[in-house]
Amino acid sequence: MKLSLRAYSAIVSSLYCAGYPYLAWRYREGFAQRRGVYEPSLAGSLKGARPIWVHAASVGEVQAAFPLIKAMRSALIGPIILSTVTPTGKAMAQRLCGGMIDAHIYYPWDVPWIVRRSLSALRPKAYVAVEAEIWPLFLSELAEREVPAFLVNGRFSDRSFEKARKSPAFWLKVLGSFRFLMVRGETDRERLLSLGVDGKKVIALGDCKIDALVERQKEVDLPSLRRRLFLGPDDICLVAGSTHEGEEEVVFRAWEEVRRRFPCRLIVVPRHPERSPKVLKEAERFGKALLLTQISPGWDILVVDAVGYLFDLYGLARAAFVGGSLVPRGGQNVLEPACWGIPVFCGPHMEDFAAPVDELSRLGALKVISNESELAQGWVGSLAAPDGDFKRSVERYFTPGAAVRAWEIIRSSL
Repeated sequence: MKLSLRAYSAIVSSLYCAGYPYLAWRYREGFAQRRGVYEPSLAGSLKGARPIWVHAASVGEVQAAFPLIKAMRSALIGPIILSTVTPTGKAMAQRLCGGMIDAHIYYPWDVPWIVRRSLSALRPKAYVAVEAEIWPLFLSELAEREVPAFLVNGRFSDRSFEKARKSPAFWLKVLGSFRFLMVRGETDRERLLSLGVDGKKVIALGDCKIDALVERQKEVDLPSLRRRLFLGPDDICLVAGSTHEGEEEVVFRAWEEVRRRFPCRLIVVPRHPERSPKVLKEAERFGKALLLTQISPGWDILVVDAVGYLFDLYGLARAAFVGGSLVPRGGQNVLEPACWGIPVFCGPHMEDFAAPVDELSRLGALKVISNESELAQGWVGSLAAPDGDFKRSVERYFTPGAAVRAWEIIRSSL
C-alpha cells in the first residue's frame, strides 16, 4: 500500500489511542504540553506576540540550535520558543539557552487534533526544525496555516534515507513543506535531490554544532573544573562519553590495561544519567569509584550522574571514547572531544555521525575500534604522543559560521 498523509494520520491516531495509558505513564513529565495543552503563564511570557518556534529533540539537537538561537536573539527579534522531546534535552536547553528563549515546551505528539490544538494556542510566526526532526502532520498543518518552516543542520542517515526511498512520493510531499532545507554537507544535499526535492530549496551550509562548540569553549573554565574534581595540574584523565549499556565494561577493561603503563584516571559519562548507579557498581570492581554528585578526593573512576558536563570534561581529557558506537545506537557526537584537540576513539556503529567520523579519520584525529584491546592500544598511543599533536590536525575543521548563515536565510524569508 502506498503511504499517504491520510493513511499516516489514521495510523498514528490509532496508535495514540491504543497506547494512551502507556504514554500517560511514560511521558508524565510534560504530559499536558505533549498533548498541546499549555499553562496560562506561557501565553503571558509571549506577551501576545507570535513566536519563532525552534524544535530540537534532545541534547545533540539543542547543542546545534544554541548558536542559531544566539544569532536570533542578537537580532532583537520577538519571542522564541524552544521545544524538546526528552527531559535531558530540556536540561541542556535550560543550561545553554535559558537566558535567550522566552519559553521551553515539550514537543506535541504528531497526532492530528494535538497538532491543531498546539498551533492554535501558540500561533508561531515561523518554525525551525533542527537536524532530523521531520513530523509529517505537523509540517502539513503549518503549510495549511501558511507558517513558513525551515530545516537547519539537516542530516539524513543511511537508515532515514532508505526509509524515504521506500515511500518517495509521501516523503517528497512532506519535505516539500519546508521553505528551505539547510543541511550539513553535500552528501545530505545529494540525498534530498535524489528524492526529487527542489534543488533551490536545499542548501549545504556546514555543521552548526561546530559553531556551538566554538562558542561553548570560550565559556569553559578548566582550572576551576580541575579544582572541583580534586585534580592536580599533572593528573591525566581519559573520558568515555555518552556510553550505553554494554560499553562500560569495555571501557573499564581498556583503562585497566592503560594504567599499567600510565598513571591516569577515568571519567565515564553514561548517555542516560539514570543508569549511573548501575555503572558505579560495575566501576567499583576496577578501582575507587565515585559519583560526580558525591565526589571527594582520591578517586580512580568518576561516574557522572548529571546532565550538561560532558563537553567541559572532554577539555580535561588526553584522549576520549565516544559511546553509542560499540552497540548499534548510531553513535554520539564525536565533534565535542575532537574540538579540544584530543584523539578520539569510537566503535563501528556511527551511522548518525558518518560524515564527521570520515573527515576526522582522514585528518588522523579519530580511530574506529571494535574491542577493549584496540581501545587500550589507542589510548596508550595517545598518552605516549606529544600533547598538542592532534589539536593541530583538526584546527581547520572547526571553522564556524553555519548558524549565522542559516539565520540570515530564515530572516530574509520572513
